[in-house]
Amino acid sequence: MMTVKNEEDWIERSILSLVREVDEVVVVEGGSEDRTYNLVCELRSRFPEKIRIFRVIDADFCTSRNIALHATRFSTVLRWDGDFIARTTGSNSVSHLLSRVSDLDRLRYYCVWLGPVSLDGDVFHQIPEDTVEREPVVFTYHPILHYRQIGRFETLQVPFFFKRLDWTELYYFHMRYVKPARRILFRFFWTEWMALPDKTEFPTLDSFVKRRIWGEYGTEDLNEATRRRFLDLSQELVPYDRARYGEYPAIIKDELQHPKYRLIFEDGRIVGRSDINVPSPTSNVTTPRPPGSEECHVSDLEGKTP
Repeated sequence: MMTVKNEEDWIERSILSLVREVDEVVVVEGGSEDRTYNLVCELRSRFPEKIRIFRVIDADFCTSRNIALHATRFSTVLRWDGDFIARTTGSNSVSHLLSRVSDLDRLRYYCVWLGPVSLDGDVFHQIPEDTVEREPVVFTYHPILHYRQIGRFETLQVPFFFKRLDWTELYYFHMRYVKPARRILFRFFWTEWMALPDKTEFPTLDSFVKRRIWGEYGTEDLNEATRRRFLDLSQELVPYDRARYGEYPAIIKDELQHPKYRLIFEDGRIVGRSDINVPSPTSNVTTPRPPGSEECHVSDLEGKTP
């Protein structure tokens, strides 16, 4: 199950990294302003028996998560994001993960907590972490499972009879801040906006960010706020720790050779990134729907298949 919006940089490789290993991929697309929806539609044409798309406009994040969860048709669910890339080779490959899941007792309910290798700034850097933060990524389906907004975060509400498993193996990468600089700015304020008990004054994240950048950066200029936010983030970055985390997923080999985003250094200090002063050509542009595609609506969700 995937809930995605504005993930054109990684959505194709995210789905391709696991589509051949799973029974289905349920994508809830939230009205992207970039090419995300088009790319998912193209992948659906390649894997029509595997990929199902629901386009849900203006739904909050928890609602979209719950739509995806209850649209799935199989007894075990893998919660995936559009910026997750699975390892496809080696002992920590996604096929090994799914084989391990299939070996669990089918008469019990499980919730498996996993953590990613996170990349930040570009594919060659990351924010150092003492421990990898894990969250419920694989779980047995049950009708009362649901996501609920608690403070800044959406949280999977897991019944007491589920057995929690904590697996420390690193099966996937999270392209956390290897994204357009403007998205990094908006992500900084997103959880704060999500936690607002009343969004009457700020019905959209866009309206909230435009207000908050003045308090945070003393400017109303989104470009300047974007530059300042990225420079703040860059102070935390260190080179990717290959000795600790191993090789990159094979599917991003081309990105390593020709990275879209690259940090800019001056006297050993990060002073920007290759895109930082270049407006995205797709920002604030709604991509036309591909010929022959139709907008999906969610109704009468299908039942479960064991």
